[in-house]
Amino acid sequence: MQTCIAAFNSMTQAIHAQRILAGAAIHASVIKLDAQQSSRGCAYGIAFSCAQMRNVQTIFTEKNIFPRQMIGG
Repeated sequence: MQTCIAAFNSMTQAIHAQRILAGAAIHASVIKLDAQQSSRGCAYGIAFSCAQMRNVQTIFTEKNIFPRQMIGG
């Protein structure tokens, strides 16, 4: 399984996004990103299966969730 990451500015934003995805039966884990993983330095993100990328993007659009970066996929 390939893992994709949606990067957010704060842990609070990442947890909110994780809960939204959980409500749609998409498993996601909150992770701490280091400077090498994110184009803007340290951040938090949610890791999920790349197979769910389209579903995640659709849900984020519907719920007005805007990650600062999508990594992978």
